[in-house]
Amino acid sequence: MTLIEDERPHNLMETFFEVRNSGRCNTLERSCVIDTLKSIGQVEAANWLEQHQESYDKLVKQEFSQWLDSNSPYGGESIAQMAAQTTGLTMPEDSFS
Repeated sequence: MTLIEDERPHNLMETFFEVRNSGRCNTLERSCVIDTLKSIGQVEAANWLEQHQESYDKLVKQEFSQWLDSNSPYGGESIAQMAAQTTGLTMPEDSFS
């Protein structure tokens, strides 16, 4: 993929998601994210981030956070809810009287 006029890679949020889920580092650790991207073959995204250090914090804290809210495959479910759904069990209702 060749970047035109230094545009941000179209899959940047997905690559952040991949790094986050790899468990290698926290997405707030820019240098670790860049190294991880390179090691998983996302060299162009890594290079773009190296060239745009000044926008990294905003990108991760605001845009990636918003992207996760609307694109995370895990939704708002807890681990227990996902396990119950996967195994066919039901979750007891919370009852606060």
